Amino acid sequence: MRTVILSDLHLGNGQGYDIFAGETALPAFLDSLASAPTRVVLNGDTVDFLMNEDPLELQVERAVRQARALVSMPSTATVFASLGRLLAVGGEVLVRLGNHDIELALGEVQAVLREALRQPPDIAARLLIHRGDAPELLDVGGARLLLTHGDHGDNWNKVEYAHLPGPGAPASAHAGDYKYAAGSVLVKTLLNPLKRRYGMRFADLLVPDFQGAVMAALAVNPSAVRLLFQNTTFDILWQLFRKSQVPLAFDPNAPVEEDLGLAQRVDEANLTDEERRELEEVMGPSPVSFGGDEVEPSQQTRIKLARAALGAYARMQRLFVGQSGQRYLSLEPTEAESKEAQRLAKKFGAGAVIIGHTHAARWKQDAEVLYANSGSWIWLMRLPSPEAPDSDWADFLDELRNNPGLEPQRQRLAKLETRFTAVVAEPHPDGGATVSLVEWMPSPGALRQLATTRVAAAA
Repeated sequence: MRTVILSDLHLGNGQGYDIFAGETALPAFLDSLASAPTRVVLNGDTVDFLMNEDPLELQVERAVRQARALVSMPSTATVFASLGRLLAVGGEVLVRLGNHDIELALGEVQAVLREALRQPPDIAARLLIHRGDAPELLDVGGARLLLTHGDHGDNWNKVEYAHLPGPGAPASAHAGDYKYAAGSVLVKTLLNPLKRRYGMRFADLLVPDFQGAVMAALAVNPSAVRLLFQNTTFDILWQLFRKSQVPLAFDPNAPVEEDLGLAQRVDEANLTDEERRELEEVMGPSPVSFGGDEVEPSQQTRIKLARAALGAYARMQRLFVGQSGQRYLSLEPTEAESKEAQRLAKKFGAGAVIIGHTHAARWKQDAEVLYANSGSWIWLMRLPSPEAPDSDWADFLDELRNNPGLEPQRQRLAKLETRFTAVVAEPHPDGGATVSLVEWMPSPGALRQLATTRVAAAA
């Protein structure tokens, strides 16, 4: 059976935070798989329970209500209907938890998803939902493939599975005891308000790099960020210009401030002493005013902040070669990603490690392991090259200031685009598996192969 691995769909509920981009593309892709026996694995963050106005507390009734809102959204409903059709012709569907959809652990929420398949109960029951507290180990042609969402290596987004109730949970796990990861708290506390109050849609697109999102918002509208921090338990000056050794508790009643990692990102901007003083004056509790106008950072300070916030994101994006319009992807993983793949492969005896979470398609084959990241099906924002001149970044920031909601008719430099990627694994005729990173091209409705290799059968 062919195995298709997708990640980070972030199916939404229409409350204004949706970032899923494959409303028509993904059902078409899933329907194209029905011609051959296919197992689809949705490797985390399939739906997004964080992009709403509800309190960040795990309650069964609230989670069921949120789930019903999700599957009622047309773009989400069409995806689940296509998954149902895949099951109806003998396929398999496995959903694994990520850090944005921990509510899927609840049996009551799982029932809502099975109803959304629009299939008889015996077919809907074949939708499997697995917790993410251990990797998934798949046998494809004798090759051993390890799947995990990737949040296990992200201290800001680790899921507290010991306290997460639902089928397969420890008997002691109760919803009232569950505490959301620090990254989830910050999405609700900082990133959602940036969009809701100030229209900064681009902040959603940068998750899980919430530090980068806050820094980008700081470059675009520092006054909004200052006001936002004033309404939280976080102290913006302390966060931006000091580093902490205190543990990450994220207790809203804690007497000490938490280290959000923003100081390190400001350091990466290489601001001069004068630029730091300027930023501190702007972000202080009582900015100096002249005629009622608040002081704002210079354009050069903004550019430095934007480069530090978005440089890594820019390197991941699609690049255009010469005048031909030929496109290629930056698939090279970071050193940390490669090391983690090697660690997992050695620990679990896997020939391939397939991850999601970062929203960046990755591919690296070496003598020890194949590392692949299946990417995402959300909107991507085109950016200047990290090495582009300051004038390009200045124009880009001006556009974001004037069009923070990324309204299509006003997009010129900060354009939205898509890159629908997946990992496909099939048994090789001579043993082992052929594993490929592919991109779905909605027009003409076909797959484009980005990289492929053979993974040997396990000893």
